[in-house]
Amino acid sequence: MASVKEKLVHADDFGGVMDAFFEHLGTDLRFLTNGVRIDERPLVGSLVPMAEQMAGRPLRLKEMKLLRLHEYRLTHGMLYFAGWLGVVLLFEDIGTGVLAMSESDLRGPTLYGRFKFVASERPAKPPN
Repeated sequence: MASVKEKLVHADDFGGVMDAFFEHLGTDLRFLTNGVRIDERPLVGSLVPMAEQMAGRPLRLKEMKLLRLHEYRLTHGMLYFAGWLGVVLLFEDIGTGVLAMSESDLRGPTLYGRFKFVASERPAKPPN
């Protein structure tokens, strides 16, 4: 995991980041399914506009599935758009993520974008 984060922070080729993730962890089904499904709605407002910018056109989000692995402070998952697929990695401890986008028929190139974010904890219950 450390090598994936190192590549994400310092690389200019984000394809290498995704390659490192899938080579080391992306084929380990126990790892991939060990996370807890999270409510992805808070991320829709950030990831969908980024995906649209990468695709160069408006996209219709069909589904997003994200899993959080608490021990790694990592959230990963898939975004399904009409005509496009996305894979996202979010590393909470370094406040950085990467989004890979490809047309669902795999005709075009895979597009990559790195982003910074601020993770915040939600209150246990809403304030009165």
